Amino acid sequence: MFDISVLIPTARDSHSIIGLPKTHILWPCIESLKNQTFRDFELVVVDSLIDRRPDMFKGDPFSADKMPFPVKHIPVHPKHRFWLDRGRWNVCGALNTAILHVGGDLIVRIDDCSEFDEDYLQRCWDGYQSGYFPLAMHTRYRGGRQSYRDEDYRKGGYEVLAHGEEPFLRHFKLGDPIRDTRWPRVKSSGGTLIGEDDWFYGYSTFSLEAALKVNGFNEMMDGQKTLEDVDFGVRLVAAGYGKMFLLSTGHTVIEHEHEPIPSDIVDPSLKPIVCNYAVMNLFKERGWYRANDRVLSDEDLEYVRAESLRSPCSPHKDFYEDDCTGESFQLWASHPPLFNLRSDRFGV
Repeated sequence: MFDISVLIPTARDSHSIIGLPKTHILWPCIESLKNQTFRDFELVVVDSLIDRRPDMFKGDPFSADKMPFPVKHIPVHPKHRFWLDRGRWNVCGALNTAILHVGGDLIVRIDDCSEFDEDYLQRCWDGYQSGYFPLAMHTRYRGGRQSYRDEDYRKGGYEVLAHGEEPFLRHFKLGDPIRDTRWPRVKSSGGTLIGEDDWFYGYSTFSLEAALKVNGFNEMMDGQKTLEDVDFGVRLVAAGYGKMFLLSTGHTVIEHEHEPIPSDIVDPSLKPIVCNYAVMNLFKERGWYRANDRVLSDEDLEYVRAESLRSPCSPHKDFYEDDCTGESFQLWASHPPLFNLRSDRFGV
């Protein structure tokens, strides 16, 4: 057992950091982990590309025998890759695979494109020991330098390409650094703030016990991408972990802007099946904090379909594949994820 398990899901090519073509996507993150002052941790990497890169952790700079910490480099578990095998997003399945393998009391989730200071894990542990789940905020780097709201970022910045110039850039004044949209609220509160139940983003921490209590990340959100972290946090609060999300302007990570997931892993041409916001609200309205343990009723399915097709879920006509009535929706509805992570951990 360890105090901390650091969790990284990855599905990217080796060199995908924008502006740093010779830098492996994991290099800044691995170097940051090597330099941590906190030492009692393991690294768990769940790799959707493991079949193509089996030697990623066997040669420089990732040799396991050169790491000052244990490394588990594992593929997505067959039980948790339903949508990955169909060329769609599979974030929750990857995260749940990691939960099967972690040995730490506290799980620290980071992204493959991240970089952080040497006391990052120590702050995570100190916050946890004080009764919190510390959440880090990120600041964006492009080409190895801080990104700012300027003409260059407006035309080609990662967040703009992902979400559009609006609503993202409205959070920043001209010349401001591009960073976490929660930053202004936290700063105006004196630099430290307990986050709301829907403020649970990536770069998060949570106990293994909490993850098992809510039965992991909701794989009904796989098949498309967004809100899997927020949904997890909302269900943590419903399960009794409220007022624990601690944010601080002194607890941040660098996120390097990166290229998209390779098209042979995730097909970018596929339309969303349903809206994850609708799925999250269904669980909130029903009072369900455990995921992956139920078959949705016809009434539940109609709720998800109707919510997906109205604002704010539906930004324009034909946004969802077959308006949530076609084969993909039927496949989604007829194959709910059903498992128990707590008992499954003993069978890995």
